[in-house]
Amino acid sequence: MSEPIRPGALALRVARITGAAVLAGVRAGVLTAVSPRGARAERAAAELARLAERLGGAFVKVGQLAGTRPDLVGPVVAGALGRLHDGLPPMPPAQARLAVRRAFPRPPDGLAAAITGPPVASGSIASVYRVRTGGRLLALKVRRPDVGRVMAADLAVMNGFAALAERLPGLRRVPLTEITGRLGRCLAAQLDFAAEAANLARMREHLAGFPDLVVPAVVPELCGDGVIAMEYVEGLGHASIEGVAAPAREAEVAALVRAVYHLLFVEGFVHVDLHQGNTYFLPDGRVVLLDAGFAFRLGDVARRRFTAFFGGMIRGDGESCADILRSTVRGAAGGRDDAAFRREVAALVRRNAGAAVRDFNLPAFCAELFNLQRRHGLYAEPEFVFPMLCLLSLDGLVKEHYPLMDFQMEAAPFVMRSLLTEPEGP
Repeated sequence: MSEPIRPGALALRVARITGAAVLAGVRAGVLTAVSPRGARAERAAAELARLAERLGGAFVKVGQLAGTRPDLVGPVVAGALGRLHDGLPPMPPAQARLAVRRAFPRPPDGLAAAITGPPVASGSIASVYRVRTGGRLLALKVRRPDVGRVMAADLAVMNGFAALAERLPGLRRVPLTEITGRLGRCLAAQLDFAAEAANLARMREHLAGFPDLVVPAVVPELCGDGVIAMEYVEGLGHASIEGVAAPAREAEVAALVRAVYHLLFVEGFVHVDLHQGNTYFLPDGRVVLLDAGFAFRLGDVARRRFTAFFGGMIRGDGESCADILRSTVRGAAGGRDDAAFRREVAALVRRNAGAAVRDFNLPAFCAELFNLQRRHGLYAEPEFVFPMLCLLSLDGLVKEHYPLMDFQMEAAPFVMRSLLTEPEGP
């Protein structure tokens, strides 16, 4: 869990962020000047990834999200940011063993000693070790000991920038502090491994009816404060989708999309962190979904409204979408032109309804929708940011590996199931 941040520590973190950014800018400038033209983009992208790696904390999470969108940041930058998913410098085995011993009042016999080599994956929050104990082969996720302080400082910096940004003329009335606060709490929740273990178990239960989806089973008796033990899944590798033949690749991407839609529209469970370090594609047709730390549980009302909005997009019913969006607005000032707001939302939805992934620009749609709300001073439910982030990362994967998929129509069965089985809410 994130720790209270002292003013001196916050100032030190801000100074480190500023210094690292300036140094990275200078290095990038020098590299651009001395590198051959064909290597400049690659070296600049590598420097950007190194900056995120050096800063750690929330900056790695931002880099991971950006790395899921090669269509936005470009394949060179996305490739460089790919190492942030599971290839960060790990904890030394001795430090990991100490963390495991400190995680339990009475450590389970042999658990810490089972960490004998480097991790199989290492991210910003934790490292994952392949261990054998008690006759079982397990994946042991161990939280980095200093990550709470770093994350607390980063979230304070984010909140400060959001508060300042809200004072700018073009962003007044934008609920930036509320959005940033919710995102921050969601990021900080990644440090709560008890909550993550519960989320993993819940996600596994939600996806029990999807035979092509694998969510590792948690081993509760070997979980502690900062340690999660789960069954080990063999055959996981970096950029695993590249090792799957093209026809099977499309089938596996479709299986993942349907599973995510079920989680989102039927269960209200939002997996925000769908990067390549958490989604693996196996040659036998199965998809492995890991790491439920960066997850969000939609409230029932928000889930129903978001599902209804998506259903309106599928039908091309822009007026319905406009009404749903307007119904979620809180604290709107007087004098707003509701009729114009509804017309513009409806027109935006109609322009984007029914398109295949390659023709549907979800980031542009989200940006235009936000800008439309900003112009009218009417902002939808801040909870909607979480399913949008989930769909943005999923859309990036689909756009790269299954561009002909009808992203909206794939959602139709899950949207209809949710709308038909749920009682009408407020």
